[in-house]
Amino acid sequence: MKPAIDLHPPGPIADGERADVLDALRGFALLGIFISHIPDFSGHSFMAPAAQAALDRFGVDGAAALLQDFLIRGKFYSLFSLLFGIGFAIQLESAARRDADFVRHFARRLTILLVIGLIHACLWYGDILKDYALIGFALILLRRAKPRTVALVTAFVFALRAVWPIVVSTGVSMMSPMSSSADPGGGFDALTRTFATADPHAIFFANLELVQLKALQMIYDGRAISILAMFLLGALIGKLGLHRSISNHRKLLGAVFWICAPIGVVGNAVLAPLHAATPDFPPTGLWVIENTLYAIAVPAMAIAYASGFVWLWSGGWRSMLGWLAPAGRMALTIYVSQTLIGIGLFYGVGLGLYGQIGLLEGTVLAVAIFAAQCVVARVWLRWFRFGPIEWVWRRATYGVPIAFLRGVPPKTSSARA
Repeated sequence: MKPAIDLHPPGPIADGERADVLDALRGFALLGIFISHIPDFSGHSFMAPAAQAALDRFGVDGAAALLQDFLIRGKFYSLFSLLFGIGFAIQLESAARRDADFVRHFARRLTILLVIGLIHACLWYGDILKDYALIGFALILLRRAKPRTVALVTAFVFALRAVWPIVVSTGVSMMSPMSSSADPGGGFDALTRTFATADPHAIFFANLELVQLKALQMIYDGRAISILAMFLLGALIGKLGLHRSISNHRKLLGAVFWICAPIGVVGNAVLAPLHAATPDFPPTGLWVIENTLYAIAVPAMAIAYASGFVWLWSGGWRSMLGWLAPAGRMALTIYVSQTLIGIGLFYGVGLGLYGQIGLLEGTVLAVAIFAAQCVVARVWLRWFRFGPIEWVWRRATYGVPIAFLRGVPPKTSSARA
């Protein structure tokens, strides 16, 4: 009998293969996402202006809302989507080196992510994991595409996102006339108020209704297309290998930043007050202008964030920005734990702080919680190779034992000849 032969099965990317800058950038994205979610968890987003004003203890929440709209709204999920696309390209390259079945592996990976996302959505309607999983299947179609082809498809999807508000507005106008009383946002806001109660049954079913409304909103406002566009842009960056040896691309990073930053700054400076003054439904002419501008200004700002962050990383800021990397390495666990923290703090089944904090206080709280998460993640990764949910995801994806504790060598499968 011949000795066992190592078949080099697919497995998680080793520590040495990871790009620390991508992990740190992912951590940065998590911070922005959490800041944008706190007003939803606390109920501030769904309160009447008078109620919001009553919570404005320092008289700055109005300015803070505009600043958050300018700096945060849409930018960080776009940044996270860009990183997802780069991750797709990295896994594609890794599978090619091992001569592994990429389609089977990636499809299974997305399926497990979908399951995790659906479970998470049962807790919070704002889950993005299930959407990433479903939209991510489109990337498989481009696994053998040349960078030029990916670039053309990316340009087409960005163009589609830019004209999508016109498509939606035309479609709605061709349907039976709708008055402002038919605005689904009113029902959305009413359902969110259920979270202030201490009735788990009511909270659960209100959340499920909100999941359905959120899915419709993803189509209505074009967010699904925005995610796909950033996925594709990330895949293009990965296929071109621009995420490697970033010190060799400082000129390119600087050029991208100085092109995208002015577009993002000017566009969002116009977009923030326009968004504050424009109802989401029905789609008026101003709504079309706002959402078309969003399709240009938001990804431009997200790309400026990414290029600026990486430029700083390669220019001597690595030790400071590196504190974000552990959180980025266990992004799935951090993201889900933020939901649990939000529910525990604000919902009636937790501490019941729903509707009791202003926007500025919520922002400070989000930054403080995330700082604590970074510390916990750093300590955790001294002892463990993955975050707990990341380990479950990998174990279910690869179907072989994977070492969880550091110091335990990863187990490889073998077969007898």
